[in-house]
Amino acid sequence: MPLLYKVLTAVLSLTGCISLLLTGELNLLMCISGLAILPGYYRFLKGMQPAPKWAVGAFSLLTLLVFFADSIVITRDTFLAVAHLTIMFQAIKSFDLKEPWDHLQVYFMVLLQLIIASDLTRSLLFGVVFVVFMVLLVTAMVLSHFLKEGALGKVRTGKPVLLISLCTLLMTVVIFVLSPRTSYQFFGKSHSRGIKTSGFSEKVDFGSFGNIKLDPTVVMRVEMDREISPLYWRGLALDYFDGRSWKNTREDKKRINRSGDEFRIAQCDKGRPLEQRIYMEPIDSDIVFGLSKICMIKSEGFYMYTDPGESIFLHGKSSRRVKFSVYSDLNEDYEGQGADWYLQLPGGTGKIEALANKVAGLGPDEKKAEAIAGYLRKNYKYSLRTVEPPAGVGPVEDFLFNTRSGYCEHYATSMVLMLRSLHIPSRVVNGYFGGEKNEYGGYIIVRQSDAHSWVEALINNRWRRFDPTPASPAMRPSGLALFIDSLQLNWSRYVVGFSSADQKDIIQGLSKPFRLKQFSGFKMPDFKILHYSVIAVVLCLTYFYFQLRRRRKSGFITERYLILRRSFRRMGLGTKQSMTPGDIRQAGASLGIAEDLGEFLRIYEEHRFGKRELGPGDRERYDMLLKQIRKKISSAKTR
Repeated sequence: MPLLYKVLTAVLSLTGCISLLLTGELNLLMCISGLAILPGYYRFLKGMQPAPKWAVGAFSLLTLLVFFADSIVITRDTFLAVAHLTIMFQAIKSFDLKEPWDHLQVYFMVLLQLIIASDLTRSLLFGVVFVVFMVLLVTAMVLSHFLKEGALGKVRTGKPVLLISLCTLLMTVVIFVLSPRTSYQFFGKSHSRGIKTSGFSEKVDFGSFGNIKLDPTVVMRVEMDREISPLYWRGLALDYFDGRSWKNTREDKKRINRSGDEFRIAQCDKGRPLEQRIYMEPIDSDIVFGLSKICMIKSEGFYMYTDPGESIFLHGKSSRRVKFSVYSDLNEDYEGQGADWYLQLPGGTGKIEALANKVAGLGPDEKKAEAIAGYLRKNYKYSLRTVEPPAGVGPVEDFLFNTRSGYCEHYATSMVLMLRSLHIPSRVVNGYFGGEKNEYGGYIIVRQSDAHSWVEALINNRWRRFDPTPASPAMRPSGLALFIDSLQLNWSRYVVGFSSADQKDIIQGLSKPFRLKQFSGFKMPDFKILHYSVIAVVLCLTYFYFQLRRRRKSGFITERYLILRRSFRRMGLGTKQSMTPGDIRQAGASLGIAEDLGEFLRIYEEHRFGKRELGPGDRERYDMLLKQIRKKISSAKTR
């Protein structure tokens, strides 16, 4: 077996395993056995004998037992357990490669690994791995064909590999574009884990102290029709503070009415609302983020709810990558109603109340709120380092009167407590602030490091936003990082998020130049009927194209040889694709055609593999021999 063919098998096996590891979703402990691939393929490339059958069988049985333990006890996820099983299988198979069928098993397992990886990640890197897999697989299959035909080393394989790879990738794109789309992912849900690092949270907790590291993980990417500032991506409103942490106690959610793909939360103002096309990465929350005030959301395949704090929840979004459009009325304030829970205070806030009265002074509630926000911004320092307060002192009191430094949660909490002590209903809002403009794609990147808390105060029955946190320096990524991120967005938008609406746009765009004015009122047939009709036509055209191309490329000598093989098959001799001319010569020995068949196959081999040119007389003799052989085969069949 040629060394190149062995190397391709080894590289393909590693490609499948790497595609799973790159998802970041596997249990590394369950993947340790995959390291056996390295010595296994080293032995294979060196031409050493395969492992004994009893050893392969014993390890296969052990692997099966580990799989059951993995799916029931360790990861408790059958899907991930199957991913671990494929890596263990590849490790065992690397010690047991003998027949060509063994290589096909490796190729099939690699394909299964890529299918699993496609559900575990939406990374652009997976697309690169898939293209590499396609090219390597085509190369291996072409080499396998020439190896079986005995032509390996006698013909050039570069051009066939290149052409077949391009055709395969083209057909993959066509099938991808034409395949029907649903609102559900593989196995009904994505197995991507939510982001569980510092950043947005559905609660504010002052129970941990020390240095807080900013997390650059991308949370969402947003396209907008026009630029505005500032950008406060509202998430969850929190109403109850126990002295150390905030939480949302108003969990009585109400389902939002849906019309088609539109969820109407409130009546949009007469002015044009701002559309935000949001591509959301998985986070461990069902919160929908958007600029206030959200009046409508467009999304497919989900249910949405809202709570008394006017937060919006998209059921089933957690641990999924989703896209939706948010429409917002960009008002400085919006109508609201007061409630007792927006005046709740923990015990021991006397000093905070005294400070609030001193800072706010006399005047309307709006002036008091502005005075408190300005006081906190001017007299306190932003810091991500916190220390544990002295015994008997709360974290907010320690921030206001001792350290005088903290992060956004300290500022927002302090302002809300000061407002509530003045009987002004208020709440803490968690979300994201700002984001960075990606000039390559014209969209905004929002990261975990942009997580922010601010204040909403009810003044004159309208909720107003206040941000008492002083500005902090922002870190800008490199131009290369932004360019790669724009590629990631396009991958998510046009490949991962490719939908039936995109299919309609492609078909309408392709048909637009061919539309006639006199048929402008013609109504297009139902899209599903048109969809499947186009698929059927494309598949038929593809089949006939490859049949015609096969005949043309085969040439005179090979085409006659294929006719001979079909004649033997009809005779019931059951010739297989892997049979050599010598096998055919032996199969026809009992038919009394050994002399003609031998001369026919000799001419075929001299031309096909010996690069001998056929003269006019040779072509006539070759054609005549085929007719004589087929005539004798027919006579033998009738007897």
